[in-house]
Amino acid sequence: MNDLLAAEFVATVNPLDDSDWLAVRRAARRPRRRLVLSAAAVVAAVLVAAPAFGVPGRLVDLIEGPPAPPPVQNYFAFSNAMREQLLKGAPGATDALRDRYSPTIAGEARGVAAIQSPDGPVYLWAAPTEDGRQCWLIQAGEDPADSRPYGYGSCDGLSHGALEPDGFWTIDRPDVKVEHVRVYDDTIRTVDVELEDGDAIALTVASGHALGTVPKDTKIAAYVGLNADGEQVARQDAPG
Repeated sequence: MNDLLAAEFVATVNPLDDSDWLAVRRAARRPRRRLVLSAAAVVAAVLVAAPAFGVPGRLVDLIEGPPAPPPVQNYFAFSNAMREQLLKGAPGATDALRDRYSPTIAGEARGVAAIQSPDGPVYLWAAPTEDGRQCWLIQAGEDPADSRPYGYGSCDGLSHGALEPDGFWTIDRPDVKVEHVRVYDDTIRTVDVELEDGDAIALTVASGHALGTVPKDTKIAAYVGLNADGEQVARQDAPG
């Protein structure tokens, strides 16, 4: 699968991926420095960052990029089957709960971003749901036997703010924490991940997603959505 992605994506070199990182953090105090991590911009030749278009009660996102390989499509199809099985086993489930988990169109899964971390590549795949939202998979590894992707997945909820961050750590990329922000405001082009030590990392938005990595022990203060002019559109404090 990596060969397939290599044909479509140019990997971003993570600016945190070198031995000078601690020196940079010591030297960069006030004013705050922004380390630009353009996870999406590097795939601009094959991926056009698309805005989100709101319709009453739902979000329709135009997902562009190379088609996901079969193991990734299978992940979304398997997730559909598992959700359907769980709902069948819960006859008392409300309509709201069923609406929350609209089926994913697995065959329409696409690549959104690819970045290179110190521990290896991280990929973001997204697929539309039948009601016009998105589900996604952040892949941080794969089974060597059958290329089954390892990582973290989620889906759009029925309500949300402009920025919905969901960073995570995985044993497959042990030295970093993956930072992902789902972006629901089409005027936001960049998300600044503000660190508690005063530094900030700028993540480019593509198809409603921003993706990057930080050293695993990094403390995040907030996520700030900026428009094309660098003006703040939204801010979300990191969970306490």
